[in-house]
Amino acid sequence: MGIHYTYKAQKGERSLKKQQRQEERQRRSNARKFKKQSEQDNNNTLTFPETEVITLEHLTNPDRK
Repeated sequence: MGIHYTYKAQKGERSLKKQQRQEERQRRSNARKFKKQSEQDNNNTLTFPETEVITLEHLTNPDRK
């Protein structure tokens, strides 16, 4: 009979744990999305030295990566 009384008494504690688990999942998910996006940004950008002049060939050459 004691289990029925403690179940309702611990409702707030259970909901807090559930909320913490949900926030942790969201944090991990957002970190993965941010990491993936930053890796894509790093792979897609072309960098040139400041002393080099950018020509049309640099922009249109499909073989250059």
